Amino acid sequence: MLEIITQHLPPFAWNAFWISQILVFVAMITDIISWQCKKREIILVWLAISTLLIGTHFILLEAYVGAVMIYIATIRFITSIFSTNPRLVWLYHLLVLVGGFFTIKSGMGIIALVANLVFNYASFRPTDKRLRQWMMLGTSIWIVYNILIFTPMGIFIETVFLLSNVVGYYRYYIRKT
Repeated sequence: MLEIITQHLPPFAWNAFWISQILVFVAMITDIISWQCKKREIILVWLAISTLLIGTHFILLEAYVGAVMIYIATIRFITSIFSTNPRLVWLYHLLVLVGGFFTIKSGMGIIALVANLVFNYASFRPTDKRLRQWMMLGTSIWIVYNILIFTPMGIFIETVFLLSNVVGYYRYYIRKT
């Protein structure tokens, strides 16, 4: 079983693969911080930082659809810090569809596109509760994408992202204090 996994890994050196994995590890830390915050705008600041790092990770892996989707997400998170105007969702849906049109070459790319459409909707929800709920769905879709393009840290970060979101949701909305 280990042989199946290790045959996909490049030899260790300071190459693009290993640098990408380090970037996504740092992004994971910002994701954990984000979901433990209560204020919607603070969550979005941390997510903008995270997506900037994750987008660079995808560029280094030559996973350009993921990179385009994530860089659009970075801009979306920054925009949604200042506005929850639901009409902006349509602008970001259009950006994702145009970005997808020019970059998608396989079914895997469609998965990244769908995940980003869900995140678009989530980002412009007016409450952190709705933001969290929709992000759980979008994160689950990104996990599938990361499995298919084989980025171990990408799979790990999205799983941690999802779990951190669930913990934050539990702390703020389920647990009675």
